Amino acid sequence: VMVREMRCALLAGAASLMPAPLVAAEALTNGGFEAPVVAGPCCITSPPTAIPGWTATPNVNVVNGTFASSPSGTNLAKQGNQYLDLVGEGGTGSISQTFTTVIGQIYNLNFWYSHNLFSGLASASARISVTGSGTNLSDSITHSSGNNTNLDWRYYSGAFTADATSTTLRFVNTTGAANEGVFLDAVSVLA
Repeated sequence: VMVREMRCALLAGAASLMPAPLVAAEALTNGGFEAPVVAGPCCITSPPTAIPGWTATPNVNVVNGTFASSPSGTNLAKQGNQYLDLVGEGGTGSISQTFTTVIGQIYNLNFWYSHNLFSGLASASARISVTGSGTNLSDSITHSSGNNTNLDWRYYSGAFTADATSTTLRFVNTTGAANEGVFLDAVSVLA
């Protein structure tokens, strides 16, 4: 009995010496586009309304997922209550955010995307870039499925190594006209 109690005490002591698991901190601000709050019936166009954390062209929309032309009244956002339309009011659109990075650190970029199919466009595309002192990641996405009750959100995941203490993530819509842009939600950058 004494030996078993000593083993338990040793195991408990060893467990207390183990470091706590590291939790990755989110590098981006407002990656779910939950601000500014859109009360409905649809969207807020930027500017004049700023999107906290992001720099946006004038025609980008923050969309309330419940009021976004959904006949069923269900929330069409992938995460939370809102998402972003890169081309809410014009023929082009873009957003960017600059964030702090550690040189040599590997980061994961993750997000969900769909496209504004409510006007009947077959597909929409966007270019993604991550730049520090050079281009760390360059890619593109295209979406062409879904309907007005299921946006058929697709998942994107990519990695990059920071080469500067400040890095910029940029999304630029490349295919799609007014109200026909790429939708984005749950954008995240984690070390």
